[in-house]
Amino acid sequence: MLSHRLGPALASVGLGCGILISAPIARDVYSGVAGMGRRESVAATAPAPRPPEGELVARLTVSRLALDAPVFEGVEAGTLAKGPGHVPGTALPGEERATRPSLIAIPRGRNGNAIARLRLGDRVRLTSPAGLRRYRVVERRVQEPAQVRLGAASSARVTLITPFPPDFPGPAPMRLAVALEGRD
Repeated sequence: MLSHRLGPALASVGLGCGILISAPIARDVYSGVAGMGRRESVAATAPAPRPPEGELVARLTVSRLALDAPVFEGVEAGTLAKGPGHVPGTALPGEERATRPSLIAIPRGRNGNAIARLRLGDRVRLTSPAGLRRYRVVERRVQEPAQVRLGAASSARVTLITPFPPDFPGPAPMRLAVALEGRD
């Protein structure tokens, strides 16, 4: 009899703890998304300062794979623990050009597994303060970590990098570079 009353009470306490633990993460993700697209017109003419480590810079979406992931600035361990990271020194997502591509590091886990399942021709969307950009996968290349380079294909605007194989125990010996070309 007592166990029938304690079960729902303990479940409620567990749910409450989960909400308290995830609230700061959700606040960071959704506050960054809410601010996207609200830059003043002056920002379009003046070069924008680099975002600080851990700030939300874009959202990566692949409908076929049910992937919808925030992209944060930087590649520090704490940043990559939250999701994909934009590699500093490369063009920000949405601001890339053929001569200045963007590089996004995708950590292991659900997102890394999804990137490993991308096929040539797949459609990828990046939403950033610069707006929605559509891309398609034009190249997949497995390389040693030291051999990874920007814009693996000559027309690539964005390159996604993830450990390969994605389910390798311990440090993965290779990297998968997925080159994206702009469709607009």
